[in-house]
Amino acid sequence: MEEVRNDESVYPVERSELDRLCLEMVREYSCDTVYFKDKNSHFLWNSKQHAAQVGVESAEDMLGKCDFDFFPETFAQAARNIEIEIMRTGMPRLNIAEELERPSGKAYFLASKYPFYNEKNEIIGTWGISHNITDQKSLEKELEKSNQKLQRLARVDDLTGLYNRRYFYETLDRMISIYEARKDDNLTFAILAIDIDGMKYINDQYGHPNGDDVLRMVASSLICNTKKADSSFRVGGDEFMILVPDCDKKSAIILANKLACAIADTRVPMGDKFEKITISLGLSVYEKGMDVSELISSADRKLYKSKRNGKNQVSF
Repeated sequence: MEEVRNDESVYPVERSELDRLCLEMVREYSCDTVYFKDKNSHFLWNSKQHAAQVGVESAEDMLGKCDFDFFPETFAQAARNIEIEIMRTGMPRLNIAEELERPSGKAYFLASKYPFYNEKNEIIGTWGISHNITDQKSLEKELEKSNQKLQRLARVDDLTGLYNRRYFYETLDRMISIYEARKDDNLTFAILAIDIDGMKYINDQYGHPNGDDVLRMVASSLICNTKKADSSFRVGGDEFMILVPDCDKKSAIILANKLACAIADTRVPMGDKFEKITISLGLSVYEKGMDVSELISSADRKLYKSKRNGKNQVSF
């Protein structure tokens, strides 16, 4: 390889005075990384921003060196492979996403690389420009987190952490569509309607903060005693719903009784004593042709039956 001189009069090819001044302006003031390389991917010319990026004092300190002298091997090899392809085809590569691991954290760049021609229109290397988009990436990640939080707030009940009424209807509608399309008529799902017994008495006697504790206790018990695939929802003040996929009537009855027993076995501190909490349940199993309102009405009727018959029981 030809020796590369380090004085400031060296430029990739012979230039007019105007071109030289333009390159000098780019070198001094460009906010982006700009560089020229020879066929072996050794640097011929670099902007000051490029030098700052790799941590050297001046752009001249990079002359004659290559990416392997400044970057991790995988990063440098990827760059070299792209440059070989550009010199082979004469085609530029635009908007290359680059990720660089640094002691301070990951840095992200958007780069474009081009063939570098001499005055005879021969490819003698490559040149490129790279824009640091780390701040933009950070902002995008923060926006993504905010969007995820908003989506969660839109579907989750603040008090209990269960899914809310809106998301219940969305999920139920989706499940009906899925099971309606299935060919196996024996494969269905169940819906459990749940109401806390005596909730008005608890709120009136002990206050709403204690009532909120009861709601949270019931919600926690529903989560602990159902499978991961099951979905629990708070759809009203003291009303809950559970959707149980791939479940027949017998299995749904077993689950409903398990939930009733688990909550009845729990005592909640109220002032200077502990109160027994119970729930009433009604369940319905989806049959093809049923819509959302029919399925909910069926489960609600069974729930009211449990209430009329003395509460703390399951109707199906």
